[in-house]
Parts: sequence; C-alpha cells; structure tokens
Amino acid sequence: MLIPFFKMQAQGNDFVFLESSFDIEPDILAKKICDRHFGIGADGLVYLVESEVADMRMIIYNSDGTRAMMCGSALRCAAAHLFDKTNAKQLSIETDSGLKEVRQKEGEIHVNMGKPRLIQSGLKLLDFEGELVDIGNLHYIIFEDKPMTDPHLQYGHQLSTSKLLPDEANVHFVNIHDPSSISMKIWERGAGATLACGTGAASTVFAGIKLGKLGNKVRVFVPGGEVKISLQPDGSLELIGSVTKVFEGVYAWTT
Repeated sequence: MLIPFFKMQAQGNDFVFLESSFDIEPDILAKKICDRHFGIGADGLVYLVESEVADMRMIIYNSDGTRAMMCGSALRCAAAHLFDKTNAKQLSIETDSGLKEVRQKEGEIHVNMGKPRLIQSGLKLLDFEGELVDIGNLHYIIFEDKPMTDPHLQYGHQLSTSKLLPDEANVHFVNIHDPSSISMKIWERGAGATLACGTGAASTVFAGIKLGKLGNKVRVFVPGGEVKISLQPDGSLELIGSVTKVFEGVYAWTT
C-alpha cells in the first residue's frame, strides 16, 4: 500500500502529515512511519481531517504511537499548509485541546495558545524544583540557576514519567538570559529529546511571568531555532514562528 504524505518542520520539530485515513491502526503506523532509520523519520504523525466546527481538525500521534492532546509546532505546520491552499487570512483548527485560532503575518505563523493554568508551583521531583503548567498538555519547567550540560537527556524520561505527576508531562530545562530572552532544552512525552516545543515555549514563558522572571514578550531559543511568545491583553499567549515544508512523497506500507 502506498500512503501519500508530506513532511514539515518547525524549528526542527518535525512531523509527517496525512490527509487521508487508512485501514491501519494509527499507533502502529505512527511508530513505523516516524522511525528515523526504517521509516520517514519524525517526532510525530499528524492526520488532517474535516471538522464540523473549524476549518480543519488535527489529530496527533507521538513517535512512540501514543496520542498527543496538543502540539504548537504541529499546529503551526498544519496552519501553514492550509494557508497555502486557501486565500484565508485567519483560520481555526480543531485539536484534542479545543479550537485554536491561527493567522499568518510576514512569513510567520501566529497561534493563540489560549490561557495556560499553573497546576503547582515549586513541585519537587528528584533533586529539582519546577513549575507544573497545563496548556492542553502538561509541562514541568525547571529554571536553572546554573545551567547543566544536556540535563534533559539524563533526567528527562524519569521526570516525565514521575508517579508524582497527574499525567506524563513534557520536561524543560530553562536558562534565563534576561527578562525578554531565554533558552531551553526539551524532553517530550512520547517523543524524547526534540529540537523545539511550541506548547513548552508558551508554558515556560507563562511560568516565568508568574514568577516575576520574564516580561510579556519573550524570545525563546530552542535547539532548532527561535520562536517568540507574546502575552495578550486577555491573558492568552501567542506563539509566533516560521515553518518549512521539507518534502512530500509516498510511503510504502508493509505489514
């Protein structure tokens, strides 16, 4: 069976997109198609389907086959694809975390990520103390006083799957340069170390604002590039960044 696909990336956070469904269990297809050695290679598989309440619905599976509630990077990629197919200036996309409004301006995709919720401040896991934030998916955010060398690779999985969390979470180690600039290293639930995380960037800035460490407009440097987060008057956060279509083709499915 040949499966048409296209691949996109946002600051190195990459995804395989399908616009048709196939008689294959999505979790199994995700694991095979996202495999970087025997498949196409990606952090996740995204189905783009019709929606009764929005311009499009986005369904995401992590590279390990688990379902993802939300992904800011995949959302921006999906929006860019739809903008290329239409003359729309603004779109709404249905996700498992609700409707998201997106717009395109000067080559960048702007996504309203909604209003995050601070679940717990100063949550202690292992030898770390972090902020637990819900923005449609969970994020555990550690602001480092003394940046470590790749702590996400050493501690990411253990923190992400801690039994002290209400659910598995993405984990971020964050270095604050100044109130308008940070860098972060990322461990994503279901995908491992990734080069970017849109929901993580938004959650981190939200937590930093709550702690009085960050301003309302922040440049976020991730391993794969840069995004911008802007606090809106209503308390929601806007995620801004570029995306790229990498290639398209057909994937030969074999059982």
